[in-house]
Amino acid sequence: ALFAVLSACSTAPSRAIGDPLPSWNSGAARSSVVDFIARVSEVGGPDFVAPAERVAVFDNDGTLIVEKPSVVQFEFLYDRIRAEASRHPGWADEEPFAAVLRDDRAALAAMSFAERGAIVTQGQANLYQDDFAVAARAFLDTARHPRFGVRYIELVYQPMLELIDFLKASGFSVYIVSGGGVEFIREFSEPVYRIARDHVIGSSMKTTLTDRDGRVAIWRKPGWHSLNVGPFKATNIQLHVGRRPIFAVGNSDGDLDIMRFNHDGSLPSLVMLLDHDDPDREFAYDDAPKAREVAGRNGWSLISMRTDFRAVFPASSR
Repeated sequence: ALFAVLSACSTAPSRAIGDPLPSWNSGAARSSVVDFIARVSEVGGPDFVAPAERVAVFDNDGTLIVEKPSVVQFEFLYDRIRAEASRHPGWADEEPFAAVLRDDRAALAAMSFAERGAIVTQGQANLYQDDFAVAARAFLDTARHPRFGVRYIELVYQPMLELIDFLKASGFSVYIVSGGGVEFIREFSEPVYRIARDHVIGSSMKTTLTDRDGRVAIWRKPGWHSLNVGPFKATNIQLHVGRRPIFAVGNSDGDLDIMRFNHDGSLPSLVMLLDHDDPDREFAYDDAPKAREVAGRNGWSLISMRTDFRAVFPASSR
């Protein structure tokens, strides 16, 4: 199984010799990373930051992993709806389930998050946490991307994996801060990103403690306990980390609050915005018009997938 292979890879040491960013082309984005890490790591230098304060945060969907035609977790939920459809014959005529069953991507894309709420509830509530984890791992280990034909977790961005390794080797604590479900991302954060489960901050469903065969277990209930979007991304960093990050990477206007939270601190900082401008190797789309405007005013670093990434995906996925 792929998870076994990835788990073995996750134990490999971070790159400590030679080029730490071999999948990055030379340019302003790469230089900004190398220069920033050197400055904050120079003991006695004017921009030195103690290791305890070196916190880096990454958005997940579209920043670390492909998010088109839809984010990976929604693909998992669509798969769950299709698997449950035989027990719910009325779904064939009931939205949003009907759109899933007829695979109407245009209709699903046009729906708001609230309009797709029933998919979220039916797909990942009213079951035990252990069973949810099993279902998530089964999906991640078998489901394939419709365009690239490989597993979704093979479509992570190789330059970002190298960046995570470089930051960790330079004394940074690295966190994922996502609007996606925290328990779903935790099922692949360690084997894929080499980021510990407890370093994932995301949205969470309501839960309760109950008995299952004489042992206590977590039951997932309908409804959100915490929806980690917009400004809540920043407040949840404060809640779960207790430190303002000094390095932040995102790809959309939904990441703007964590970028500003990073930028507006008192310590030296670097903010990076990934631009999806490579339709040949990935996709071309713009989810960050406001973030790009703010980036221009604040001097944030722009990453062009087309120009700055020598390779987009790991060699095993190509």
